[in-house]
Amino acid sequence: MTHLPSYYYPFLGIIYLIRNISQLGPQFLRSLCVSFGLTLAVLAPVVALTFKYQRRLIHGLTRALFLRVLSDSRFLGISIPTWSALILTMGEASFLVALIMTEVFKKEKSKGLFKTILARRNVVLGPLAQVSKSGLISVSHMEHEEGIKESQKCVSPSPSHVVAKASAKSQQMAQRVGLWLLTLPLNFFPVAGPITFCYFNGKARVPDIHRRYFDMKRMTKSERENWIKAHEMQYTAFGFVAQGLELAPIIGIAFGFTNIIGAALWAVDLEKEQDALRNKKLLKDANSSKVIEN
Repeated sequence: MTHLPSYYYPFLGIIYLIRNISQLGPQFLRSLCVSFGLTLAVLAPVVALTFKYQRRLIHGLTRALFLRVLSDSRFLGISIPTWSALILTMGEASFLVALIMTEVFKKEKSKGLFKTILARRNVVLGPLAQVSKSGLISVSHMEHEEGIKESQKCVSPSPSHVVAKASAKSQQMAQRVGLWLLTLPLNFFPVAGPITFCYFNGKARVPDIHRRYFDMKRMTKSERENWIKAHEMQYTAFGFVAQGLELAPIIGIAFGFTNIIGAALWAVDLEKEQDALRNKKLLKDANSSKVIEN
């Protein structure tokens, strides 16, 4: 069994939200409304204060770099410098919205929504199953079903674990913010700039795409790192598309939710593959036992 290409899932998240928005619960709808309201409140002054000047700067920059053809080109009747300024403005607004959102809101947005999708798809998580280079299937023995059930109940962790986890998240967030600010000026360069921006920032969000999925499977740090390394191209492609969607004018904030849904739908398909591997391992072990007995 093979899942769809990873870059499909952000779009599948959009389709899922359109079809099931009324069934995701009032808390989700409130969060979505608050996000839209906050985006509009931030976007209005950002556009008023920066858009016109950034458009002039990009227009002058493209001409100074002898890119007159690109400067005069149009897409959907709008000049390329205007599109670049619009994307840059969206990036600035998204950055400000991300800073304003509280940690509680982000937690509800990601963890609650991710778990809801898995529950609606009747997914029962099992231990990690992997295939070695020699073709052998290995299954993690970390508490198996009891451990998985406990993880799904979200047992309260120890204070030291909470502090360590919060510190790691703060450090990662600081790195993400630094990268965002460092790469944001790339959007001054039409076409290639936004693509490069989405690539770097999409790649930076790779560890977070399935963090909740890894938590629920109780995967160790090394297991997570090895999994991501083995599927780096797929996660980078997902992150690239997800980052590009979130730069869309106005509705980009909604894509922040649909990207989480898309990641959950991807996890559903991954778990189907995991389940098939676990069943194959059980069948092989059972056959081996019968051979030994005979």
